[in-house]
Amino acid sequence: MSWRGIDGGIAAAQADHDVVMTPTSNTYFDYYQSANRDSEPLAIGGFLPLDTVYNYEPVPPVLDSLQARHILGTQGQIWTEYQRNPRNVEYMVFPRLVALAEVAWTPRDQKNFADFTRRLATHFARLAVLDVNYRPLKP
Repeated sequence: MSWRGIDGGIAAAQADHDVVMTPTSNTYFDYYQSANRDSEPLAIGGFLPLDTVYNYEPVPPVLDSLQARHILGTQGQIWTEYQRNPRNVEYMVFPRLVALAEVAWTPRDQKNFADFTRRLATHFARLAVLDVNYRPLKP
């Protein structure tokens, strides 16, 4: 697990070890989703907007093709010491988890944030049916 940036993950992959890339810069869902912290649930700190999650590339370009095979994927983190209840956890995770899923499954050259945000309407409808407390897109 490469939590504190990507350098540890790069070093591990270059040493032929398998890695899950989980850097705080792109995968920590206990960070605020908005720069306006007063409008968001209490978080541990930091700011991680949806586009930053979506634009993450778990396979660093410095790795050659053999080393890149050691990047098993990515993972989102949510530490809950600031979350008062499961509804707050849901709000902190969604829709960023949807973005990270697409990061993990979609080749770099096929990702398109504008198209992703358009398609989020379908995900929001699904989440609403499931009574998941997600953060709606806000200007």
